Amino acid sequence: MLSEQDLLARVEHLTVTRLRVWVQQGWIRPVDDKSAQGFSEADLARAALICNLEDELGFDEEDVPVLLNLIDQIHGLRSQLMGLLKALDELPEDVRSTVRVRIATRSKIDL
Repeated sequence: MLSEQDLLARVEHLTVTRLRVWVQQGWIRPVDDKSAQGFSEADLARAALICNLEDELGFDEEDVPVLLNLIDQIHGLRSQLMGLLKALDELPEDVRSTVRVRIATRSKIDL
């Protein structure tokens, strides 16, 4: 678990105020134990992403929730797709071949 100070030290352009506003807005959700908030590596990456969106790419603060939502959806879909691929790998080869043919037929691509 990372502390607030860890995040501040590791994310360029991150300030206490910015981090606390993002936590208040729900953009970053630290684990709250009784003594202090703890941040995960995912929180660290998210803080770096938000800084990059605002500071490097020039997105307005109002745009960030929309972008984070879209990124979260992409990660969720990627996770679901990975689960589907693992499930397909467990099927017999003839069934996998049938699935490949049906996907290729519907999407007009070669698999």
